[in-house]
Amino acid sequence: MPCNGRQRQAGFTLVELLVVLAIMALIAGIALPLVGQAIPGVAARGAAAELRVALQGASADAVSQARTVMFRGDPGGGFWIDRRYYRLAGAGSAGQMRVVVAGAGPIAFYPWGGSSGGRIWIEGRQQRQEIAVDPVTGRAIFAR
Repeated sequence: MPCNGRQRQAGFTLVELLVVLAIMALIAGIALPLVGQAIPGVAARGAAAELRVALQGASADAVSQARTVMFRGDPGGGFWIDRRYYRLAGAGSAGQMRVVVAGAGPIAFYPWGGSSGGRIWIEGRQQRQEIAVDPVTGRAIFAR
């Protein structure tokens, strides 16, 4: 190959690098708000799963201890089972999550396995999860 005094070196020019960085910044600007919206939904689903397990435990305690166990929600991000308070893991210190019982009354779990039944909502910033407690079986299930 003849040499004319100028050799082309492999690499990228400054303009090419700036164009790639601009495209990456544009994609990040579009994607980050979408990711931020998904995080509260994940927290609400996790809190609902945590609460469902606690409700199943309350039902099992009522049967195994042959006594009525009471559940109450707390708008401050937790709930009461009998006289014991539990805080949801995703509630945060600012009360970003609320536990609301439909009708604002407690839900009772009875020694024979039934319950008073009811619906419980876990409300986050942008998401709401619902749990239904069956009055016949006392089972807590995710409502659709």
